[in-house]
Amino acid sequence: MSINRLKTIITSIIVIVTITVGANVASAQELAKRGTVLEQLELNKLKQRSIVDELLDYAFTFRGVPYRYGMMSPRGFDCSGFTSYVFKRFGYNLTRTSYGQVNDGERVERDELQPGDLVFFAGRAIGRRVGHVGIVTRVNDDNTFNFIHAACRTGITESRSNETYYSRRYRGACRVIKKD
Repeated sequence: MSINRLKTIITSIIVIVTITVGANVASAQELAKRGTVLEQLELNKLKQRSIVDELLDYAFTFRGVPYRYGMMSPRGFDCSGFTSYVFKRFGYNLTRTSYGQVNDGERVERDELQPGDLVFFAGRAIGRRVGHVGIVTRVNDDNTFNFIHAACRTGITESRSNETYYSRRYRGACRVIKKD
């Protein structure tokens, strides 16, 4: 075997090994990129969370805080104090009373409710006047909804619109946070 032939064979082997190793490195790099992309997508999901998601997460941090008439602090809230406090954190200044908050947003029909909407109920004396407010947390398939609010007995809690007390007292809803 001639020296030139041997050099050609060795060069061919080196090229083949280089291509194979290079392909494996490229595959490894591609896999690393995919992992990076997946990580970036996950991070973007967190970044793309809507203001409503953040508002509801914030509202739930107060779960269990006691009801205190006329208060709006983490030591105690009444219903409109709670909604005012939560929305203010996100740059929305609501009227201080539940009756006034009815006009702080765009009216929404019950079948158009979305999380983050304010929902209004008659007060303890059943009548037409709004006396209670909460924030929609979830809209259910059966045209009911869940909402977080300051309840007299349990403080900040999540309730369902089909609970007898609330189903008879529902008065309407408004949307303060407009969707883009």
